Amino acid sequence: MRRRCLLSFSALVLTALAFVAAGSASIVPQRSIAGIKLGLSERGVRAKLGAPIKVRTGTNIAGHWRRLIYPRVTIAFQNGDKATFIFTKSRLEKTASGVGVGSRLVQVRAGLRGETCKREFGAYHCWTGRWEPGQVVTDFLFSHTRVAQIALGYVID
Repeated sequence: MRRRCLLSFSALVLTALAFVAAGSASIVPQRSIAGIKLGLSERGVRAKLGAPIKVRTGTNIAGHWRRLIYPRVTIAFQNGDKATFIFTKSRLEKTASGVGVGSRLVQVRAGLRGETCKREFGAYHCWTGRWEPGQVVTDFLFSHTRVAQIALGYVID
């Protein structure tokens, strides 16, 4: 009986650790947020996340866009069926080093590699990647002293 309880407890702990490890890197800078990679089709997004709570469409200077809005993440499609922009305001999405919405600047600087931080256009942000057309950028936007939003996307212009 005692051995069975110990084995059950061990299995429970291992399962919990697996969930923590899987959830701890839901933001992979330059690659994905919430398991959604840039370039994934809308069908692929729906297969991973299910039906969105809201769908928005419109046009901008770059053409037609579509957004799938989920509780923890929004995925945008610009001029096609491939994800071009992903962003989150959820505190539940974090990098492997624990950086996410709510992180302070010192945590962002310690937890990212190759980041650049500066104040531009009235906002402070840190990013990885290059702001050049066709390149991928992961941007950590601050509100006051903490990250308020994290965006991953292709630079369009």
